[in-house]
Amino acid sequence: MTYDRNSEKYREMTSTLMCIDDSFNEFLQQIANAVSTVLRFDVTVANHQLVRVAGTGRYKSLIGQELPASCSFAEATRKKRPYMVTDRNNDPVCDGCAGKAGCIETCHMCYPLSVGDTSLGVIALVGFTDEQRHRIQQHGNEYMDFLHQMARLVEKAAQSDIAKEELRKTHNQLQGIVESVGEGIIAIDETGNIVCCNNAAVKTLKLEDADIVGKNIKRVFPSAPIFQIAATGTQYKHLEMLLRGQGKAVRLMSTASPLVSEGQIIGAVALVRSIEDVTKVAYQMTDGQPTRAIEDILGDSPAIRKAKQMALRTAMSSSSALLRGESGTGKELFARAIHYHSPRSHGPFVAVNCAAVPEELLESELFGYEDGAFTGARRGGKPGKFEVANEGTLFLDEIGDCSLRLQAKLLRALDSGEIQRVGGTHSMKTDVRIVSATNKNLERMVEDGEFREDLYFRLNVIPIWIPPLRERKEDIIPLFSYFLHKYSAAMDCVAPNLSQEATQILLHYEWPGNVRELQNTAQYVLHTCIDEIIRPQHLPARFKEASAPDKTIMPDVAPKVTSVESWEKKLIEDGLRRLENVPKAKDILAEQLGMSRATIYRKIKKYGLDTPTTCT
Repeated sequence: MTYDRNSEKYREMTSTLMCIDDSFNEFLQQIANAVSTVLRFDVTVANHQLVRVAGTGRYKSLIGQELPASCSFAEATRKKRPYMVTDRNNDPVCDGCAGKAGCIETCHMCYPLSVGDTSLGVIALVGFTDEQRHRIQQHGNEYMDFLHQMARLVEKAAQSDIAKEELRKTHNQLQGIVESVGEGIIAIDETGNIVCCNNAAVKTLKLEDADIVGKNIKRVFPSAPIFQIAATGTQYKHLEMLLRGQGKAVRLMSTASPLVSEGQIIGAVALVRSIEDVTKVAYQMTDGQPTRAIEDILGDSPAIRKAKQMALRTAMSSSSALLRGESGTGKELFARAIHYHSPRSHGPFVAVNCAAVPEELLESELFGYEDGAFTGARRGGKPGKFEVANEGTLFLDEIGDCSLRLQAKLLRALDSGEIQRVGGTHSMKTDVRIVSATNKNLERMVEDGEFREDLYFRLNVIPIWIPPLRERKEDIIPLFSYFLHKYSAAMDCVAPNLSQEATQILLHYEWPGNVRELQNTAQYVLHTCIDEIIRPQHLPARFKEASAPDKTIMPDVAPKVTSVESWEKKLIEDGLRRLENVPKAKDILAEQLGMSRATIYRKIKKYGLDTPTTCT
């Protein structure tokens, strides 16, 4: 719609806009807050006289400032066309801007506001980081469309002198707009009733009932902190939380702020992101594995449930914890889960594999070094893992591989909370919680003088046993299926099904490599099985060898037997008979069957084959 500038209608429109400026600016501030929360840019709004009337972040304190007549905001207002700047050093409008010298923006996007031919001003997204500039370059069309929709709301609200009433009238339009954004948005009124929830939020919050508008947030998630935002007017940014409600727990990252009208809090709006998306970003930024919740440790057998329950209780303590278990059982996953659920979860999680770092370097890795401490030392020195992990958790994996000399220094650090860099003369305080792990028999090492007894008791305050896979057989097939689907999805193929024969072999295999070996086996099978059913011949060779008395005559297809245990018993019995007069027959048979010495002795005893006639 257009108006003749000489017409009475045009003069009435201009006069009306001048009268409602005060109330209208409050509405513009709400729009700025909402857009800033959704798109994660600073937002500013200038009126038709280029005076800043609303703003977030850096611009909140600059409301009332008059903008240069030569800036891009003025360009967008005059020509009533959007304008985007991603390189101010080479932008023709920025070149002539009077404020260029003091400008620290990396990018901005302006969209004009008007009613007919009457200019209301301009709304703009503003960024100050390279990350924001990259986003505006990649998603410029999407952001411009979002500003276009918000501009339509502003223009409609401008035709009413009560912005609050107009906001209610345009609720359905706003709901349509927020649906176009990929991230979850949920808003409540001052009593906690949900007034807006887009489909992305429904998915992130794992809500079964998508139609929750009108329900109270307390009924859905009693512990949701957004309710406190509406009650107190405070805000939070990038808060990681675990919401419990309706029989489920949801982990997410959220940013929220209050909604204010005429000086009164009328509700709150929150942006929610799934923790899976957030952790992907964290992994890329840290080049490491993010900490995970205890629920992310797979398995539901009694043995693993007991370990997870113990880890969860341990998380709330500040005492040292020692994770015991064989290689490949997932001790680091438990360490990360303990950190995730601990009061230190806001701090760093730092892992050090004491067996993977050479002895001469491990001390400097843990405690850091000063400039010139040794040949090749980095100029200026380097902080150690104790410093990096300050106010967080330090995970010392394979602690049994530390030398006695380093054990003494570790003990001092644990007892006093003080460390000293290699080559340094001054001690420094650190606040670190220690979680260590080992697959060695530390008690035997203490008896043999290979591990300090005082350090052992300092580390072993809360011992947690991580069961091997052979002691949690209920988890073998669910875990195998999980890994099959995980890697088949990555390979863009359909996960095959397990045959009965292959299932029995997996269940009765000893899994010396534990979950790590199971994971590798799933990957192997996806490359050998080209049909829909996994059969014994698709499993790695060691599974065949573990079931064969003679490797040279093992058929390609495992023979069909009524019971895997009876098949295993017969193989061991035949092997003992065949090797009866051979010295160390059991050790040789163990090697032929792909078992450890301890396993073959246990199997012989289990099947009652350890008679006086059999040879050792």
